[in-house]
Amino acid sequence: MSFLIPPRRPSHEILDDPGIPADEMCRSLEDLSLVHRWWGNARTLGGFLVGEMRRLGVARPVLLDVGAGSADVSRRLARSLARAGHPATVFAADVQWRHLVAGRRLARDTFPAVCADAFVLPFGDGSVDWIVSTLFFHHFSPAENARLLASFARIARHGFAILDLTRHRIPLGFISIAGRLVFKTRVSLLDGISSVRQAYTPEEARRIARNAVPGAEVERIFPFRFLVSAPSA
Repeated sequence: MSFLIPPRRPSHEILDDPGIPADEMCRSLEDLSLVHRWWGNARTLGGFLVGEMRRLGVARPVLLDVGAGSADVSRRLARSLARAGHPATVFAADVQWRHLVAGRRLARDTFPAVCADAFVLPFGDGSVDWIVSTLFFHHFSPAENARLLASFARIARHGFAILDLTRHRIPLGFISIAGRLVFKTRVSLLDGISSVRQAYTPEEARRIARNAVPGAEVERIFPFRFLVSAPSA
């Protein structure tokens, strides 16, 4: 393995702890929203989905954002698709109900949200058009991700789009420096470093995805991200 790609180091992220104090949680969620804006994650997902919608002739899709956290990406994605002429119904799902509630308070809205475990989603086969997720894949082992992708392919009529970061020393160094300057809480800095260390490379993600869902693809996305996608089973 290249020096620039360190061994994967799975770990627990502080924001995922149900006991984290509410004020610390909200500051960290705001930091995470900033990261999503930096990287243009909603824009990346929107660009992929608009292409698929036009190809398949889907005008008004129903989307499920799994592991949505505060649903900041869900909201931006809905606005982006509406501007592109594809008004979408987007449901945000997360196992942490406190994150979803905090997102509503921060956004001052009632965005559609479902508190649910990603492994037992309360959605039937073919009940949504696409499933999306952002910075979620790295939280799980290869076997767990294979289970998730297989279930996503059943639930979504047209497939899924899973966006995550790449394990590499450059983003690790960037988050270590930039996080100290701009994050509102040290929780975000520690979690950001943990996220990069336990992220997958595109090649690793491709092996996991293709073992779970035949035809799955992995595309490298600048900077230091990848998109896992596949048509539904």
